[in-house]
Amino acid sequence: MKQTDKLFELAQTDAALIVSEKNRMYFTGFASTFGYLVLFGNGKNVFITDPRYYEMAQSLQDDGIEVVQIANGTSAIDTVKGLFEEYSVKSVGYEDTELTVSEFHAIKSELSEYKLVPIGKHINFVRSFKDETEISYIKRAQAITDAAFTDILKVIKPGITEKDIAVELEYLMAKNGAEGLAFETIIASGVNSSKPHAHPTDKIVENGDPVTMDFGARYHGYCSDMTRTVFVGDPSDELHKIYNVVLLAQKMGINNAYCGIGGKELDSFCREVIKSNGYENYFTHSTGHSLGIDIHEMPSASMRSTDVLQANQLITCEPGIYIPGVGGVRIEDLLLIQEDGVIDLTTSDKNIIIL
Repeated sequence: MKQTDKLFELAQTDAALIVSEKNRMYFTGFASTFGYLVLFGNGKNVFITDPRYYEMAQSLQDDGIEVVQIANGTSAIDTVKGLFEEYSVKSVGYEDTELTVSEFHAIKSELSEYKLVPIGKHINFVRSFKDETEISYIKRAQAITDAAFTDILKVIKPGITEKDIAVELEYLMAKNGAEGLAFETIIASGVNSSKPHAHPTDKIVENGDPVTMDFGARYHGYCSDMTRTVFVGDPSDELHKIYNVVLLAQKMGINNAYCGIGGKELDSFCREVIKSNGYENYFTHSTGHSLGIDIHEMPSASMRSTDVLQANQLITCEPGIYIPGVGGVRIEDLLLIQEDGVIDLTTSDKNIIIL
């Protein structure tokens, strides 16, 4: 069970009601499609579920979490209200960043006698700091992703389609130990590579094409994320130049990253390299984001970021250049911020690869 002291220090509520699947998993490590997790400021925690998960959820008791099964004819929210009454709760934190409008209105109606306090930003802040177990899962997910990249290089050749590459890459991640995908795999070849988040198509890879692959594995619920652009045959002079500029920009960002750097400052290291080489208008997204249970978490590295990167947080470094009608290049590594330095968790070669 994750420590909740920091959450309650920020939230200043008597209790927190956790409804979303992702946050239930974060706090408990237990995956389920249904359940209400009730956290109390006094350290007591209760997981409310139905018969589908009750037996499996018994393992949570080893972590000091009381497990309650919904009684026949009693709703989960009624059980929650009973707990609030038992522990004299007056204020309740809720996940404003996760609930749908209808879910919020239902909770607001059912818990009208309590002061409801939005705490989504506080949960996201707490989640941004990874403990040793989370870091080990993310490292494993990234190792799986790197291994799949090594293997996919043996498959890519003229005549293969983008969809074929995506299928093979996802199979290779599964074969190397992935328990699922971190996100929908992005494969973009030739002129399609100018689209940063292109979906794989039936386009056939041709000689001279760049092939951009943005992909990630999921391991024990935690994500990895990396991007590599390779060439099938010799690229044009312009694409070769673009690759070198992106690589230089990414190295500049990684080499200047440190514990305490602002996300905006990290972004500027990459962006200035691209700007100085005349491609300012073709770097159209932020430099990086964190990840964990979600593929996009805080902190971020962008022109508008106000985040400061702290120890045990993660950030991607993924500058890119995208020119419609020509193509594009993106290179992405995953960085772990530590007090005494930054560890690049991505091990795959970044020097230009021509297949």
